[in-house]
Amino acid sequence: MLIQRTLTALILAPLFIWAVFAMPTAYFSYLLLLFVALGGWEFARLIKIEQALYRSLVAVGIVGCCIVASEHAQNLQTVLYVSVAWWGLNLYWVVSYPKNIQSWYGSGIVRVMGGVLLLVPMWVALTSLHSVHGGAYFLLLMLLIWAADSGAYFVGKAFGKNKLAPKVSPGKSVEGALGGIGFALIIMLGFLQQQNISIDLYPAYLLLAVVVSSVSVLGDLYESLFKRTSGIKDSGNILPGHGGILDRIDSLTAAAPFFLLGLGLI
Repeated sequence: MLIQRTLTALILAPLFIWAVFAMPTAYFSYLLLLFVALGGWEFARLIKIEQALYRSLVAVGIVGCCIVASEHAQNLQTVLYVSVAWWGLNLYWVVSYPKNIQSWYGSGIVRVMGGVLLLVPMWVALTSLHSVHGGAYFLLLMLLIWAADSGAYFVGKAFGKNKLAPKVSPGKSVEGALGGIGFALIIMLGFLQQQNISIDLYPAYLLLAVVVSSVSVLGDLYESLFKRTSGIKDSGNILPGHGGILDRIDSLTAAAPFFLLGLGLI
């Protein structure tokens, strides 16, 4: 499994980084739409839609919502604020689990809307981030999430004692989450120095790193809610050693809107 994970990462990571810097936003947005479509297909399985036709309809519907959102770019801030409020509600679902399951899993319409709110704001935020701020800031977001994930794993493995959300994801610890934030802060400090950003802005950027790395954990936990309720270990198997697309972008679904909104406020 470790060999598979490593080989997959070594092949896909350089290709994705090349796409971030080499592709114009218009074409890059289509690449992101492919991930959204695959994520929608996998999310349909997490909400107990098994028939291929209906799973395809969910995926196509989410992609369609992305296209509609892109045609109303003037409402970008509204989309971001709605997403932030929605993630605040998701935090409540995570903390209260397994209570109130029917509130977010009982109705089929509510479950499908969960997929829309999960993937559409992420796509809107990533597309706008690439267009307005360029590849450097896009890569920064990726590095913050990767650092938070890696830091949480290694610090949690070495020092984790207090469970973060034992009923949702027993493997995560408070110590690991704090370690992930620490790793993200190191990445942000390196970026600030490399970009020669004014030292007066350091506190705001470092706060952004704390928020993004913290919220990325919430994205992971939110997907875990559906996995645990549906009795599914991985969202898919399209990435050898890594599971499905959603397993790789779950942190990004939460972090991207917060990151773009935070940049706009600095």
